[in-house]
Formats: sequence, C-alpha cells, structure tokens
Amino acid sequence: MPYISQSFIDDLPNQIDIVDLINKRVPLKKSGSDYRAPCPFHGGKNRNFAVNAHKQFYHCFKCGESGGAISFIQKFDNLDFVEAIETIATECGLTIEYDSNSTPVDPRIERYRALSKKVGEFYMSQLRNSPAKAKAVDYAKSRGLSGEIAKRFELGFATPSNKDLLLHFKDNEQELADLKTLGLVKEGQYGDYDFFRDRLMFPIHNAKGNIIAFGGRAFDKEVKAKYLNSSESVIFSKSRELYGLYHARKNSRSMDYMLVVEGYMDVVALHQAGITKVVATLGTATSTEHLQILIRTTNVVVFCFDGDEAGRSAAWKALQNSLSVIKAGATFKFLFLPDGEDPDSLVKKESAKAFEKRISKAQTLSQFLFDHLQAEVDFNTIEGKTLFLEKATRLIKLVNYKAYQQQLMQGLAQVVDQNIDQVRSIAEQQAPQAQDSSAVYTDIDVDYEHLDEIDMSSFSDSRHYPPVRKPPASQVNMKALMSKMITLLLNYPTLADSTTEVRVRAIENSQVLLELVRSAQMNEDISQSELIKPFQDKQGVYNRLQQLCTLEPRLSEVQARDEFLAILTAIENQQKSERIKSSIHHAHTLKDQQKIMKGILKAKRKA
Repeated sequence: MPYISQSFIDDLPNQIDIVDLINKRVPLKKSGSDYRAPCPFHGGKNRNFAVNAHKQFYHCFKCGESGGAISFIQKFDNLDFVEAIETIATECGLTIEYDSNSTPVDPRIERYRALSKKVGEFYMSQLRNSPAKAKAVDYAKSRGLSGEIAKRFELGFATPSNKDLLLHFKDNEQELADLKTLGLVKEGQYGDYDFFRDRLMFPIHNAKGNIIAFGGRAFDKEVKAKYLNSSESVIFSKSRELYGLYHARKNSRSMDYMLVVEGYMDVVALHQAGITKVVATLGTATSTEHLQILIRTTNVVVFCFDGDEAGRSAAWKALQNSLSVIKAGATFKFLFLPDGEDPDSLVKKESAKAFEKRISKAQTLSQFLFDHLQAEVDFNTIEGKTLFLEKATRLIKLVNYKAYQQQLMQGLAQVVDQNIDQVRSIAEQQAPQAQDSSAVYTDIDVDYEHLDEIDMSSFSDSRHYPPVRKPPASQVNMKALMSKMITLLLNYPTLADSTTEVRVRAIENSQVLLELVRSAQMNEDISQSELIKPFQDKQGVYNRLQQLCTLEPRLSEVQARDEFLAILTAIENQQKSERIKSSIHHAHTLKDQQKIMKGILKAKRKA
C-alpha cells in the first residue's frame, strides 16, 4: 500500500467540500445550518442523516454513523483508506503526495488564509468607521443593499488613501511581505501602496467559507477599471472558484438549480431579492473546472447572460465548454435577458417571482445549439444547410455522454429533416472541434530554449555567400505563435503592461497584438468584444480575432502569464536569429563573417 503524506491527509478537509462530495452520492437538502437526507447506511425515509459544511462532518441521528469525508467515501463506496483518498483527490482535482519523502502541504496556505481573513475584517471595519465611508454607504443604498446582505457577504470599503491597509499591518514584516505576494499591496516608483483604493470591497470565499481573494467595485463611473480582482495565488485561482457558491449553499434550502451570472454585484443583488441559488465567475469565461463544480452541486445549471452580442458570445463559449462535461442527470440551460437589462435591474423591475419564472423557462442547451448555428448560415439553401450540419455534428461529437449524444443526433436529424443514418454518416466524416488548450495549439511545438541556435559550421573563404540554413520542418511558425499570444491576451487582458508594450512594439508585423495590448492596458477588465471592436472596419482581421476569442486556454492567470512571456521571448530570440543569419548571409568576406561570429560569442559570454 502506498504511503500518503500525513500533512496531505491533515489538510484534505481544507481543500474539499464534504457537502459537494456527499451530494453526488446522496441528494441533500438544506435544513437550517445543515444539509439533510435519508441515511444511506441504515435506510429509511426520514431525514436523519445530517451533513455540516462548516465542520466538514456527517452524522446520522438514528444509527449513529458519523465521520468526515474520507470515512464517508470508505463506507459508501466500499473502499480502503488509500482508495478513498485517491477517489476524493480525483473528484476534486487534487494531486496526492505519496511516500515518506513527499513535500508537505505548502505552509504558506494557512498563513495566507489567516491574513486574508484579517484583511476582510479591516475592510469591513472601514465600511463602519472610516470618515470617508459615506460614498460606500450611499452606493450600497443606491443599489438597494440592506445591512443584512452586506453582513452576509462581509462587504467592506477600501478607503481613498493609498496606504491605509499597508499602515494597518506595518508592524508585522511577514504579513507585509504576504500582502505583496497576494497582490493587496504593490511596489511602486515612490514606495509601496494599497492595490485597492476607494472601492466597495467583495471578499471572495472558497467552498468552505474561507476568504481567499477580493474584488473591488469603483464608485467613479469615469475610472479606468470599474471592477478589480486581487491577483491569483496559491490559495486563489479564477478558473476554479465561483463567487457566491459558499453563500448559495449556506442560504438555499435546496439545490434544484444554480444560476450563473456575470458579476458579483449581480449575485449580491439577487440574494437581496431572495434568489440565493446563484454564483458568478470571476472575470473569466466559464471553465470546465467551473462546470465540474457546478454539476457536483446541482443537476440543473442555468447560464444567465445579457441578450446583446457580447452576452451571446459568452454564452456560446459556455455551451462549447459544457459539451464534454455533461453527464447523466445534468442539464444545462441558457437565459438571455432583455436588451439593456442585467439581473440586478430586471429583478427590481419585475420581482423575484417573475425572474424565477424566466429561469424555469430558460432555453435548453440543444435549443441554443441549433438556433445559434442556424443563425450563422443561410438555412434556406443547400449550401447553408450543409454547413449547418457540418458545424453541428462536429460539436455533438464532443459530447462524451453517449445517450445525450444520440438524442442530439436525433434532434439534428429532425431539424434538417433527414434520416438519422444520414446524419451519423456526416458526423463520422467530421473531425471533433478543439475545445481545450491541448487541442487549440496542437500545431505548435515550441522549444523555447533553442530557438536562438543557428548553424555556424558553413564558413569558408569562398567569395560566394554561405548557404543560409533553412528552418527544419518542426520550426515554429511565427504566425502561429502570434495567434497564440493574441488568444492568451484576449482571455487574460491583465497580461498587458508597459513592459509588454515596449517588447511587443519591437516585434515585426505585430501591429494587431500591439493595439490589443494598448487597449488592455487602459482597462484590465475589458471584455473580449470591446477589445476587438476597434478592428471592425478590417473585416479579415476582425473575423480572425473572433475565431481566436472562441479558443480558451485552460490555464490559470499565473500559467497564462508564464506562457505569454515564454512565447514573447521565443519570438524575440527567433527574430534575433534571423537578423544574425541575414548578417552572415550578406557578409562578403571571411573577415566580415569572423567579425560577426566574435560579436555573437561575446554576447553569449555576457549572457
């Protein structure tokens, strides 16, 4: 039996949610502070079996069975101790630490969580006591938020001063260093300063209720970035966290559906209206990790988007990501709001009951899939219908749930009024459409460290120009690298900064990327549709950017930055190599060639 690090076992309850884990096996219903169900161990119809999310503990009040997550999986799935841990780790996306030499759980994690809690308390105190609190209080009242809701979400206030948070922790060097690591304090030209200033603060909680990051909403409409999130860290990854999930579980009696909205203000406003089964992504598109969390929580996921072009584009991306995740018992739906409305404004205009009626009538995934593709073609022509069939079958092939895939094929056959066998025949001819980062960039195999190597062996005293080495077949295509950088930037606008702009400006034929970097610099929370809008007059470029918008790398913000900078460095090195080769090519004498070689060797020694 393999040895599992004790520190990993000890920290496991902090990494998972027992309600989420048990609900997959035993449907739970909210009951007071617990979740209840008939006991899976002794049977019966009475809801004697209770699960406490805060304590990460279950207990049956009749038969006495009790324990934590590992104990439950051992008993319910009939597994031994190690198998139970492996099952939990697999379902929750955790990497197990094996053997006696394994590295212990990162000791910073608990320190960062404790510090984040202190920061949250500081922001809450400022909302109550700061002399500058009036604008925050007035803004919250203007949005109809009560004191009870503000307390539920632990809302706070970042004061206009640029050093209040910094000064609050000034006597603890470790905490100051950690604040910088978490991105809550920044280093500037004139000293350290608070990252969040003059904003209504929204603590971001993990599934257990620990504060792991912050979001800030500006009061000034003219400010460059209306919303800001704190940086990703070892305790916070945007692609794996859903704002409001903890509050939804805590304040909802059941989880018969989950509404996914676009911003944390929408989550808070809907709670204010009494609609609590709602979460939001944190400035990113809905990832497969988000979807897996959602379908472990509920059987019905309803995506709520604005009805404009940007909203439908975001919904289409969510649909594409959903196809490979959907499984037995899971349903995805799409709710599009009237023009000019968001969940906050609409629920106030219509009432919570009317809004919930909209949720119940949301469009099914199959309806949205077929309607969206039909709108992209001239469905009344043979050519348009053919293109529709090709696009639809390519997407349907991404569905891993075979029963649902079969139903989609039958539905498609009805839409085009053809025999199911004919549709299957067309499907067999279609290559699946790439959906994740491993498929999006399959044509790019980058050896970042050796792009600057060139062959210096062909020197002679001949007056003929030495042959220029042709790049091998595996040499990276510059356009493909540029496309990958653009895709990363479209998904992670925060990659753009002044240093990036200077480096991109030096790259040949990078005008499109440079303009995107400049736009993203001006507003790090800019949407994809706003980023590419300036290119609408250049139809070819605009169409290509729209294609790249649909490709979403499954990376964290930290991984995306590393990838972006690695590619940027690779392009710089490749262009440098080309310039060197060109110099060698145009060297008319052996002496000139040797001079170039000396310069190269000298530069390498300095490096």
